[in-house]
Amino acid sequence: MDSFLSIAPSLLALILAFTTKRVIFSLFSAVTFGFFILNDYQLLATAVSIFETGIFQQLQGSNAQIIIVITIISGFIYLLEASNVMRAFSTVMSHRVQSNARVKLSTFFSGIAIFFTDSGNSLILGPVFRPIYDKLKICREKLAYIVDSTSSPVCVLIPVISWGAYTMGLMEQAYASQGITKDGFLAFREVWFYQLYPLLTLGGVFFVACLNLYLGRMAHAQHALLEGKLIYEDSEIKDNPLSANQLRFGARVTVMALGTLFATMLLMFTIFVSRTGGLDGPTIRVVLAMSYTLATIVTIAALSQFKIFSLSRSSTSFFSGMGKIMPILCILILAWTMSDVLVALDTGGTIAALLKAMNFPSWMLASMIFLVGACLSLATGSSWGTFALIIPIVVPLAIALEISVPICLGAALSGGLFGDQTSPISDTTVLSSMSSGVSHMAHVETQFPYALITAGFTFFGFILASLLEGLGPMYFPVASMLGLLGLFYWYLSKYRFIKTVNI
Repeated sequence: MDSFLSIAPSLLALILAFTTKRVIFSLFSAVTFGFFILNDYQLLATAVSIFETGIFQQLQGSNAQIIIVITIISGFIYLLEASNVMRAFSTVMSHRVQSNARVKLSTFFSGIAIFFTDSGNSLILGPVFRPIYDKLKICREKLAYIVDSTSSPVCVLIPVISWGAYTMGLMEQAYASQGITKDGFLAFREVWFYQLYPLLTLGGVFFVACLNLYLGRMAHAQHALLEGKLIYEDSEIKDNPLSANQLRFGARVTVMALGTLFATMLLMFTIFVSRTGGLDGPTIRVVLAMSYTLATIVTIAALSQFKIFSLSRSSTSFFSGMGKIMPILCILILAWTMSDVLVALDTGGTIAALLKAMNFPSWMLASMIFLVGACLSLATGSSWGTFALIIPIVVPLAIALEISVPICLGAALSGGLFGDQTSPISDTTVLSSMSSGVSHMAHVETQFPYALITAGFTFFGFILASLLEGLGPMYFPVASMLGLLGLFYWYLSKYRFIKTVNI
């Protein structure tokens, strides 16, 4: 097959994603074009193949398990968000914060604690901490930055939530397309320390909070606030007051819901490990389905018992949450289908041959994957869409070039996270600015220097990881970059033209 035809569907997907910013449309168009090539340009055969040998083939086995698990998790998360019990829990916790350093670190650790939802993280923490930031004269832009930086960068690191199920499904399918039986959970563990961007982002937030560091427009915003020149308008999200029952029992319901979830997970994982000696993808999916289902039942019962939500309203919220995940499921199914198309076209082998002909240095591949993913996610505002577009290409490419697949997968995940945090059209970016009560573009502009610094260290971190592959522990690259990032921020905090006045 002609080399151009082998890479044409993947190029089409990337170009459409950049130009239209519609991931589902881009993936479906690429899948259609791929089947059009494979069926010798026959329209009827192409239309039949899209569903018969494409989409329908993805709705079975482990793929079906992943879809069910993600749907249940989505319903549970939306139930907690709709009932406002997480907001009540955060309100109780925030009363203990009364100093500048503590409020920033409390926001940081609260963002890590609310690890099971990225958008919920933004909606919960913004309204809770905003009055405290105003009282302590800390610009809301700093709040929006911390909230945004602890949403998706935390979620992508957790294997027992929808983010983990989604990425494990993509990686497992990408390996399977190359004839490699790789358990999704094992693949996730191998990639974890190579998710440099989210790990460095969290480390960077911690350093910025401890060093009281303000860069660029963030420094200007802080100065303007202290001088009385910055006045915030009301947030576009109206914070409805919590009811008496929500204030009184919301924290208790949250503890019951999450306690049930984690206790069930711990018990079931212990039972399975004692029986089989380890965990694999199917086992984890069974445990997740059981744990989230039981936690949902307990939550619905508690909401009814404390007269926060009726049984009918709780059920409606749960099923509404299940429905909200449908676009993500469409992306996932199309990504799986796209992976099969690329295998049939030998896209990975073709790209690998082209790179070898160009004498492309293998130690640069992971960094370039990160760069492409960062640009794509910045343009589309979608991390999950970027994962779906890049991961099916990354695995066969890395295998063909005999380069570490986990490092390249970590680069793909890191690139997707960059745009999720920084893109003006990313949902978490929008929600972080709105819930923190700042102008959307003000949040984008004040956050970008921090994200760009992290991206720079991430780029060189992947070069280091590629050069040192197999020569040391897998955590060495991220530990090294974290140390250098901390020293860099410490140096900036001493530079008088960048550091703001002490507050």
